[in-house]
Amino acid sequence: MKHIYIVVSATDSIVAKIIRAVTGDRYSHASISLEDNLNEMYSFGRVHPNNPFYGGFVKESIAYGTMKRFKKSEAVVIRLTVSKDKYAEINEYIKNMYINRKKYHYNYLGLFLAKLGIHRRRANAYYCSEFVKELLDKFDIVEEGEFGDVVRPVELLRLKKGEIVYRGRLCDFVPV
Repeated sequence: MKHIYIVVSATDSIVAKIIRAVTGDRYSHASISLEDNLNEMYSFGRVHPNNPFYGGFVKESIAYGTMKRFKKSEAVVIRLTVSKDKYAEINEYIKNMYINRKKYHYNYLGLFLAKLGIHRRRANAYYCSEFVKELLDKFDIVEEGEFGDVVRPVELLRLKKGEIVYRGRLCDFVPV
């Protein structure tokens, strides 16, 4: 068996603060990592750390990018156990997405409509929790109907098969 990790976080970026103010949620971002040490996480977010208006599929780490800029961000790390075969499939899928990251875009419209409970899919476009949810659905990691079409990062904390292994500042995370 192998582990994948869902990281739900709250940076101090302007966009994250706006999302939290609008939703009233404590956390405003979701990523997925295939590494126990979270050295690499994948999500939809800022392509350039200082430009909140240019988003896409990104590799994140507390060593570089937006997560480095906000490395004291509060986070919750959720561990999910999957088979070695499923892990390999997920790994290949994410790596291929990253190789082809230029074709993926941030789903700004979907993010804003999500606040109204409206699901708006666009081809090759996601916001962070939409990407994580779709990945969990695609690889049958969550039970059918566990989440609605619109999922906020904070809702990922209720993953039935997930185990919360850390709460605190992302920069203080130590692999379990």
